[in-house]
Amino acid sequence: TYFVTANNQKYVVKYPSDNEMNHPELEPRLCDYLCKHGIPASRFIENLQGKVLSFDENGRRFHVQKFIDGVTYPYNKAPDFLLEKAPGLLAEIHEALKDFEELPEGIGADFFQNRKPEKTIKSFERSLQIAIKNGDDEDADDICDIINVLKHFPKYEFAVSKFTYGNTHGDYIISQFICADNEIKGIIDWTTACRHPLVWEVVRSYIFMAPECRKGMLNLEKFECYLKAYLKKGRLNKYDIENAGRLFFYFLAVCDFYGQYYQSLAKNRVLYLEQAKLSKNMLNWFDRHIDELNAKLKKIADEIG
Repeated sequence: TYFVTANNQKYVVKYPSDNEMNHPELEPRLCDYLCKHGIPASRFIENLQGKVLSFDENGRRFHVQKFIDGVTYPYNKAPDFLLEKAPGLLAEIHEALKDFEELPEGIGADFFQNRKPEKTIKSFERSLQIAIKNGDDEDADDICDIINVLKHFPKYEFAVSKFTYGNTHGDYIISQFICADNEIKGIIDWTTACRHPLVWEVVRSYIFMAPECRKGMLNLEKFECYLKAYLKKGRLNKYDIENAGRLFFYFLAVCDFYGQYYQSLAKNRVLYLEQAKLSKNMLNWFDRHIDELNAKLKKIADEIG
């Protein structure tokens, strides 16, 4: 990503990553739709051919966006105003995208079929060997902790069809918010937009924002406020809410973020390590407190009927 100034205007030149999760050809049209529905998404600039997706001399894809003035916050450093406004905006996004074309599938039936905690152990064992070889003793200890959790992981089975699926950002976390004057001025990076269980995006967004999660804790009362703030504008069914904790616990268990870090060649790969450590800490919390969380979620689900 590059920042440029031309004719006294600021722009962002972005080279989207080439992987199966990214859909850069879809992003400009999606953002244009969202902007027309009052969502502060990215705004793209057309090239001389009237297209927003361009190619450089090496054949790499890139596009140009208008610069959004403001600040972003690090993982788990969300100020109070962001924790208050982010869930409502997510609900507005979900409502707006109901009438957009069906996006690519994210966490669906194939995800649960192909990703199992017992299978993921092998991936973590490979990551462990890399950590040991590199002398990353702290990471090696963390990976051993994860493997120990996976060895006694509950046998969860989800009725996938009962989840409320819908179009969503796909990576609605704190680093995607551009803020100023205690307001969210922009939501960026829509290349991973897809269809997920909507409650997954709600839980994940909180975990990457809430300060206590950095220490491997989830404040149940604050999370309840966040979830209910979403529900003021968005819709989830009883199954979504009752299984929100189990679903995210399962997600943490079957995703080897340390492997993603070790395999990445990106200059900013340290972000993957941050995600890996956060996920490890939260996996341990879920392992210890899943029953308490489930009881809280069932109470909320019963309240909404």
